[in-house]
Amino acid sequence: MKIDNNILEVMKKNISTIIHYYKIDVKKVTLNEMHYLWFKTFANVTYLEDNANVIKDNKGIRILPFIDREKYLLYPCNTNDTTLQTGLKAILTELQK
Repeated sequence: MKIDNNILEVMKKNISTIIHYYKIDVKKVTLNEMHYLWFKTFANVTYLEDNANVIKDNKGIRILPFIDREKYLLYPCNTNDTTLQTGLKAILTELQK
């Protein structure tokens, strides 16, 4: 796999946070939906506080901390669509255990 194991762990943790926030049954998540969840994660981490895509808890606090877009890439570790999908598939398999 092309994605570094440390990056993969961060991705998994953040995707899991989004899944938990929306109360999604992870057993029903498909690989196609993982792409949406990954984008949702990316948006929540890299968008500025006032962006409507940033999810906040009932106290108005971001559910994921802000990270500069140069440090949290939509295509981490120089992935492309295929290698990103491989990483998302590995994350999904892990989350569905």
